[in-house]
Amino acid sequence: MTAAPVTHYPPARAAIFDMDGLLVDSEPFWKSVEVDVFAALGVDIMPLIAQGLTMGMRVDEVVAFFRSRLPWEGPDDAEVIARIVDGIVCAIWEEATLLPGAVAAIDFFTDLGYATALASGSTPPVIDAVLQRFDLVERFPVVCSAIDDRLGKPHPAIFLRTAEALGVDPLECVVLEDSLNGCIAAKAARMRVIAVPSLAYQDDQRFGIADVRLLSLLEVVSPVVAEVLGVRDAVTGDAWQGAAR
Repeated sequence: MTAAPVTHYPPARAAIFDMDGLLVDSEPFWKSVEVDVFAALGVDIMPLIAQGLTMGMRVDEVVAFFRSRLPWEGPDDAEVIARIVDGIVCAIWEEATLLPGAVAAIDFFTDLGYATALASGSTPPVIDAVLQRFDLVERFPVVCSAIDDRLGKPHPAIFLRTAEALGVDPLECVVLEDSLNGCIAAKAARMRVIAVPSLAYQDDQRFGIADVRLLSLLEVVSPVVAEVLGVRDAVTGDAWQGAAR
């Protein structure tokens, strides 16, 4: 767990969760499906995938990114996007698992009285598959897809729109993210950020922009996170202790 100096925020009232790579272990599926789809087009995207440049981006932006660098003949972007989305939805239903502490982290914020929302760069069919597959529909009264915004992460639009839907000031929101693009977007929205990078990016110093960096969602219940949330004095409260158990 790594903490950074916390900007003076009012106490948080809402928790906004990313989805892929944070709640559900779907990043490997995205990589494998994208590699297979582009391989069928005669395009090798592995060197670019390995750099992590597309993490947190919308699928349409990912496809446009690869086309600009590795142009192909044949299917247009819309067809390539459809193939990727179909592959991801199938993988979610057949193979996906929640990451450690995912449900407990959501319930932790709910028990503290926070409004909760999901803000994902995935398309609605992918989001719906995850929510249905893991029975998370009722845990997220507000669900937003960045596909509805002009720009995806690292642009802050998705988080600003989610805060508006929650009826909460951006300064009163905390965002939980696994990607650097997501952290940048949340900071641009003037929100505090709890980063939970994957193991491969745990030592990436660029995540220093986050208010706190965790190894997994199992570390959400901690004094450092309490300080980020502005509820340090509530560390002995019933909700906090209940989550700690």
